[in-house]
Amino acid sequence: MFRGSPLKHPLRLLVALGSLCAGAALAWHHPLWPMAVLTVFSLWCLIAAWRPGLWLFVVPALLPLLNFSSWTGWLVFEEFDILLLGALAGAYGPLAWSPPRGRETKMPFSTWRSTALLGLFGLAGLLALLRGFVDAGGFAFDWFAGYTDALNSLRVFKSLGFALLFVPLLQRELKQSGQLARQRFAGGMVAGLTVVTLAVLWERAAFPGWLDFSVPYRTVALFWEMHVGGAAIDGYLALATPFLVWALLAARRPLFWVAAAVLTLLTAYACLTTFSRGVYLAVAGPLLLLGLLLRAQKTNFNARDFFGPVWRRYRPEGWRARASLALMLALAAEVAAVLGAGSFMMDRLASADRDFGSRVEHWRRGLDLLDGPTDWLLGKGLGRLPADYAAHVPQGEFSGEVKWREEQKPGQAANAFVTVRGPPTLKRLGGQYALTQRVVNVSQAGHRVSLDVRVQHTADVYVELCERHLLYDGPCQLASIRVLPGKNDWQNMVLPLKGQTLAGGPWYAPRLSMLSLSVVNAGGAADFDNVSLMGAYPAQPLENGDFSGGMAHWFPLAQSYFVPWHIDNLFLELLIERGLVGLLLFAALMAYALWHLVFGRARASALAPYLAASLCGALLVGLVSSLMDVPRVAFLFCLLALVSAQAAREVD
Repeated sequence: MFRGSPLKHPLRLLVALGSLCAGAALAWHHPLWPMAVLTVFSLWCLIAAWRPGLWLFVVPALLPLLNFSSWTGWLVFEEFDILLLGALAGAYGPLAWSPPRGRETKMPFSTWRSTALLGLFGLAGLLALLRGFVDAGGFAFDWFAGYTDALNSLRVFKSLGFALLFVPLLQRELKQSGQLARQRFAGGMVAGLTVVTLAVLWERAAFPGWLDFSVPYRTVALFWEMHVGGAAIDGYLALATPFLVWALLAARRPLFWVAAAVLTLLTAYACLTTFSRGVYLAVAGPLLLLGLLLRAQKTNFNARDFFGPVWRRYRPEGWRARASLALMLALAAEVAAVLGAGSFMMDRLASADRDFGSRVEHWRRGLDLLDGPTDWLLGKGLGRLPADYAAHVPQGEFSGEVKWREEQKPGQAANAFVTVRGPPTLKRLGGQYALTQRVVNVSQAGHRVSLDVRVQHTADVYVELCERHLLYDGPCQLASIRVLPGKNDWQNMVLPLKGQTLAGGPWYAPRLSMLSLSVVNAGGAADFDNVSLMGAYPAQPLENGDFSGGMAHWFPLAQSYFVPWHIDNLFLELLIERGLVGLLLFAALMAYALWHLVFGRARASALAPYLAASLCGALLVGLVSSLMDVPRVAFLFCLLALVSAQAAREVD
């Protein structure tokens, strides 16, 4: 692989070894399948070294799939990190021994500008990361850290850090084979979108039904980061949907075009069933822009042709044009069916004015967190918005909290347990936050939950076993009990669960299920240990019920109320956590990328219209949603921006 040549680039070797060690450590500590993940990681490193450009397809294709936080309990780390580290280790390893080529030693002035801009944005991100650690009270490592811990700063930063590390690899692939690199990346985006649409079909078949548009149910697909709300699927759809047009135009045979057309209809269904007004705007608007850019690219901005008679330019000629017209009619019919067959979306559209007023107030309270010139200039620090908002904004508290703890009595082994808290003061938030664990193959028979509980003051405890994908309950069985302080520290309780039969869903769309523990009274708190689920099971279905493995398998989950976790605006998110410096550098990077894609040399790149539409879609979603606090979506956003900034080099 290295052809016996001496080491040429020590820094590249350092990146490769660092990525290899970090990926192996994550794989080894995986809460579910450490040996299997480590084996797959090793194989992926070898494949990435054998075919360095393959990551351009694999990374976007697997991005929507590789997060199992709802099963692992990880919040800061995820399986997608392992994929990225494997790609970096495998791709940088051979490059450490490759000799520099003459073409790579000369860098045009425009590339110097883009490199300097990327470097400044990266340095600003590092500074915000350090400020986040300081604001959290110092760095502290925990495999199961949460949103108020110092490692949440790393969770937010890693998307930018990973994207910057891929820039040299991207430059190399564009120089060696720009057309193949474009095809791989665009094909990976389409493959990833296929994963999302299939997940949406499964979710809706399992719960509200494919054609029930009146039930207040918004799909989340496989974006488990939305356990505290947010716009993960919104941002992803805005970024990925323009590449459907690439798939339609790249299809050389009718069969491939039909496959792309079916995916287009399924993607429209996924967008519509998010019932997100931001998604509708962020997908439809950039697609119109994409059409204009494609036409402008084809005519080389010939104004006479561009503004000439529309029908003369777009009249259906050949099977592709007629099929495209039929697809547009089908999409229009699909939109009308979803909006007209149910009342949920119409209710959301009708409440737009009221929602906007509350959103503006939320933004104002978020800006109030900036205390003094330093905060305005440099921000509070990455990942610090949730903790600071809950601590300092009146009535901005979390709806609950979960904390793993350990105690040691003289002469006894350390005992691990978990503390679950309800809302600190607001009674209306009770029951909207819980500690959950996935339960596989739930039986239909009666269930009982055995647990040890300890309270210092009276606590109202709810135990539920529900069919639930993530945010919305299906049928549930539950038990509620008021726990009083006892003579003994720990009280053992066996609670029978009562409620609807858990049917499990149809065979082609099985329903996910989860057990949840919550404290619902304001100011209440309870310690839990030795939790087990009893029923018609051959073995105990719960894992780590004694919490000896930390928070492995346990997943905190919010419902209905998500205010402290997100500021719901990309630009305010950047301002609050990265300051004016970070916001202005981000604006400069976006402006630079879009200018070169639309007006500069990069407009001649085959991917330029799709990249411009994707970035505009994300920016539109960012008007009403946060994006940088969702690592997978933020990575894709940063990667697309960096691909856009490098597109001019491909043309050169």
